[in-house]
Amino acid sequence: MSYNLAFWAGGDDLDPGSVYTRLNDEQHVKGVDVVDRDRVLRAFAEDLPGWTWDGQFLRPPGTDPEGTPAYDVSIGEQLVEFIGYKFRGEHANEIIGAMHSLGYRLYDPQTLERFA
Repeated sequence: MSYNLAFWAGGDDLDPGSVYTRLNDEQHVKGVDVVDRDRVLRAFAEDLPGWTWDGQFLRPPGTDPEGTPAYDVSIGEQLVEFIGYKFRGEHANEIIGAMHSLGYRLYDPQTLERFA
């Protein structure tokens, strides 16, 4: 089972479902900030100690390099999305905290809710 976590900054007055759909279609959304890839990667290193990043998958401490849980990360122009395999709430909370520290708000496509 997988679970998606989507993050972007800005666009607070826009419909989050519409923003998510447009960002997934690689459309530029006015009012949504451009992702600073270097800051995101730095947050992985600084805010997720012990996690490993191979350029595509982010894995929590103690995970086999080929195993799960694992989070497939997509860093786009305006959207950062994590697809979690063998999703665990405690890991999601760590990811949410790291992204929140950068000013990115969580959008949960499963519940259609954007969080502060």
